[in-house]
Amino acid sequence: MMLPETPVKSLKHVSFSKLAERIVALYNEEEDALLLGMLGQEYVIHRDGIFLHGQKSPEIHSSVILDYLFSSGTAPTLMPWRTIGDFAGQPLPDFRTKVELPLTNYAPEIITRANTLLPMIDAEAVPSLIGSDMAITVRALPRVSLHVELSQETQDFPPEAWVLFSNNADEFLTVQNLQLLAEVFKDRLLSLLRIY
Repeated sequence: MMLPETPVKSLKHVSFSKLAERIVALYNEEEDALLLGMLGQEYVIHRDGIFLHGQKSPEIHSSVILDYLFSSGTAPTLMPWRTIGDFAGQPLPDFRTKVELPLTNYAPEIITRANTLLPMIDAEAVPSLIGSDMAITVRALPRVSLHVELSQETQDFPPEAWVLFSNNADEFLTVQNLQLLAEVFKDRLLSLLRIY
């Protein structure tokens, strides 16, 4: 996937100090850079690109962050939570395959290790909306949150995972980048699961 040319060029001319307030990022005047938290990691946004741990961030991460930087959204509305299909106007089976099913496979491990994992992805356990075994809210970006419900396998039901978005997440990210954000979340959570 190639990054769109226009937003990268736009970084050269945008006022980082004004942008910082709207997107809830820190502006480092000395370096003329923005510090933005996404899924528990700090990204540094320079005029020439986006960096994570001192290296260029992966293209998918950069795509999500650039979309967020230049979005029209100003104030987040958390609830009611919405599915990605609500924003797309139709169900997206690809989302189920790429995000929810991989999480479903690891639901028991995620639930068991939640106390260790959740702080690393800027998440917290919350009451379940549907009576699942665990529900978490993730501050994916400062103005975009995810709500994840996880159920373990029982005698009557298979394990299950559902990923929802804050109510006006589409004001901050396009549907394509909402899906990419959920994929980055899934990859990060499963990667942390392997380490911890």
